[in-house]
Amino acid sequence: MSRAKPYSMSCPISLSLDLLGNRWGLHILRELHAGPASFGQIKTGLPGIASNILSARLVELCDAGLIRKSERIYTLTDKGLSTRAILFELARFGRVLPVPMAPSDPEGIAHHAVILAGAIERAAGPLDDIRAQIDLNGTPFSLTVAGGRAALQTGEMPLAPVRLAFDWSDVEAVANGDLRVAAFAAEREITAEDPLKVAALLDLLQKALDIYGGFK
Repeated sequence: MSRAKPYSMSCPISLSLDLLGNRWGLHILRELHAGPASFGQIKTGLPGIASNILSARLVELCDAGLIRKSERIYTLTDKGLSTRAILFELARFGRVLPVPMAPSDPEGIAHHAVILAGAIERAAGPLDDIRAQIDLNGTPFSLTVAGGRAALQTGEMPLAPVRLAFDWSDVEAVANGDLRVAAFAAEREITAEDPLKVAALLDLLQKALDIYGGFK
């Protein structure tokens, strides 16, 4: 399958669209921001994509240095990880747009992971140092924040200093200004040995969701 014709313009926006503007490209990156995945796992998260289109887009993204393939698993490169900020801004813009009456895709955990990670990274300061397990809609994620960067990957964190469980509906309620993080945390499962680590996590989450909701 031939690639889309490039714009061949010098504008940085056009250059970005040459790389990321092909149909499904950003969706594939979104799926991989939740963690490494196989061809089949990516396709499951994108029920509307044909197998030949997915194969072509994966080749393009590998050639562009955004993802790498090791055996049968696809992983984001450092360059690919840098697209989180783009996806987060698209999510912030799109959260107030009307949703189709019958969306073709079920809301997936990968959608939530890239948004939450983008918001946390935007809120994180250079001195923030947080390790926690977040159970989001029942799926465990390992969160590491250090040096102003955030990593959020599917999977349990052994010996996590803090564990907090909540639902995406809680996230949206905070982003809408209808709820505070401390309020839903008081009603949800949270475990930790050090109250200061809990306070640091809740404070960062509140800042992050204020950014997602457009309050900052």
